[in-house]
Amino acid sequence: MEEPRSVTDPLLLAERLAKPVSIPPRPALLIALQHEIAKDDPHLRKIASLIQRDAGISGNLLAIANSAVFNLRQHVNSVEDAITLIGLNTCAAIITRLLARRALGNGKQMMPRFWDVSEKRSRGMMFVAQSTRATSPHLAYHFGLFSDIGIPVLMASFPDYVDTLALANQIEKAGFLEIEDNRHRINHALVGAKLADHWGTDSHVVQAIRQHHAHQILSDADCAQQVRNLIALFFLVDRAIQEYRHASSVEWQEGGEAAISTLGLQENDADDLCEEIKRQFLQPAVG
Repeated sequence: MEEPRSVTDPLLLAERLAKPVSIPPRPALLIALQHEIAKDDPHLRKIASLIQRDAGISGNLLAIANSAVFNLRQHVNSVEDAITLIGLNTCAAIITRLLARRALGNGKQMMPRFWDVSEKRSRGMMFVAQSTRATSPHLAYHFGLFSDIGIPVLMASFPDYVDTLALANQIEKAGFLEIEDNRHRINHALVGAKLADHWGTDSHVVQAIRQHHAHQILSDADCAQQVRNLIALFFLVDRAIQEYRHASSVEWQEGGEAAISTLGLQENDADDLCEEIKRQFLQPAVG
């Protein structure tokens, strides 16, 4: 029997505080996909058949698999080929992003800049996870997707959240979460963690999302190494994103040194990775 969650559980607290916040339900395709992947011996043909039932998702998946993001040496002609060549877990992570954009990115709440950054963060996280072997690429990709997914959720839930974003963009130091908490009694990190949890994401990713603005967590020995690695990768990728946009990363300024230490890198290693991530961004986004 599952133990009841503590009243101090941040996800439960978020649920109680944020009554106006509507978390999109986990899509049926994602539920079916996760169910098949969780089996001891997943049946790839059956999984491909599930994905192909959604023409939009399967088409986008093939476009991404054939893009410069993966730089495959052969053309991917089918969903089953995509699963074989880029991996089942990676395909599932890409499909999760496509479904999230469908659920949150339409109508008046559509935020092109947000989704552009989200796509860059997911790609950057996957690349640097592969380069450093700090975590599984598909977990890094999931983290990149969900880390700020609370922003469009809050945008849809609070008419004045656009003013909150404007205030947050004016500050030159950490404090985004505090502004959100003061104005809405909830913040995008908690909402993002709640959505990720609701959508069946790995528990380490959920915890990292909840704490991804807390640079002090990188030196907390009681925190799981997987969680600290994800947050450290986030700081490095955020630096690359901001430099690509000719800005500076507040996250890196406050947590960069700890991130380098957490990942076991030298400063020049981090510099080189950052430059390579920015080169990755020059490749056109797909999906």
